[in-house]
Amino acid sequence: MEQVTKQNVQKQFEQFIQTATNEDRSILSKILDNLQQKKDSTGSYLSAIIKMEKSSLQDKELEITLPVHPIVYNSLDMVHGGITATLADSAMGTLVHQLLPDHQTAVTSNLSVQYIRPGTGDYLRCRASVTHQGRQLCVTEAKIVDNRNKLVATAQGTFMVIPKAK
Repeated sequence: MEQVTKQNVQKQFEQFIQTATNEDRSILSKILDNLQQKKDSTGSYLSAIIKMEKSSLQDKELEITLPVHPIVYNSLDMVHGGITATLADSAMGTLVHQLLPDHQTAVTSNLSVQYIRPGTGDYLRCRASVTHQGRQLCVTEAKIVDNRNKLVATAQGTFMVIPKAK
């Protein structure tokens, strides 16, 4: 793997800026803002770049909101289906992790997403809940709505509980 240096990144940045459209610069600016904020958090780079923000509701419910902007668009200017699936998986997985003791974690073993309508508007909000919490498996469900509270997708996820790596 090539050594990434400050000079290499600076050169890439300058080459990009030379031919960037206004939309390209706007998206890059948003990504850089989000990455700067990531420095102060423990979430993933993907969550930071697309600006997913979580809020806990009750013991077995969690909500994540995702702003809708060109970073998450597909070629039809709507939220990419993979981003919608990532939103659901992130909400359900984060909820499961919150419910587990410190010595355990969980990984997705099954994810099913049913797309109802295109993800458009100002934001998507995903509310996840647990339908079964066992010693080895947790089963969850999620609903994703847009800012008009219109259903965009539903999802079901199964998470395998495993020991946390030391």
